[in-house]
Amino acid sequence: MARLAVERRLQDWALPELLDDVRLVTTELVSNAARLGAVFELTISRPGERTVLVEVRDYGDGEPVLRDADPDEEGGRGLFIVQAFATDWGWRAKSDGKTIWARCGG
Repeated sequence: MARLAVERRLQDWALPELLDDVRLVTTELVSNAARLGAVFELTISRPGERTVLVEVRDYGDGEPVLRDADPDEEGGRGLFIVQAFATDWGWRAKSDGKTIWARCGG
C-alpha cells in the first residue's frame, strides 16, 4: 500500500525520475516500522520543486541505528539502503515514539 501511495503521489507531482528511489526508501522505512509490530503513519510531502520527503512515524522506542549486518543475515541493511538512495535522512524523538525521515531529490 505504501508503494502504491508513493507511485500515485509522484505521478500527480510529475516526478517520475524520483520514483525508484522514493519507492525503495519508503519500502525500507515502512518495513522497519511494521517489524516493530506497532501502528505507524506514513507522510509523503514535497518541500521543494524536485524534492520528496518521506516520513514514517512509529511508536517504538530507541534510536534508529546503522549497523553492519553479517553477510548471511536476512535483515539489518534497511538504513544503509535508505542512506544510499536518499539525499539526506534522520530522525526525531517524540514523547510516544519517533519519526524517521528521508529526503530524495534536490
